[in-house]
Amino acid sequence: MIDDHAKAILTVIAASLLILAVQQVLKPASAQIGGQCGYSRDVPCYITIIPPG
Repeated sequence: MIDDHAKAILTVIAASLLILAVQQVLKPASAQIGGQCGYSRDVPCYITIIPPG
């Protein structure tokens, strides 16, 4: 019983990691150069996630 449960959880984790890896291959993350944030400790960069489309 525990072996089946552990196998199911590990399969879900492996599938999730595979999906994340494929997403990074298809559309890698990119950074913006320049801007007014992050050039010093007093001016942090705030990141906002914008849905596609």
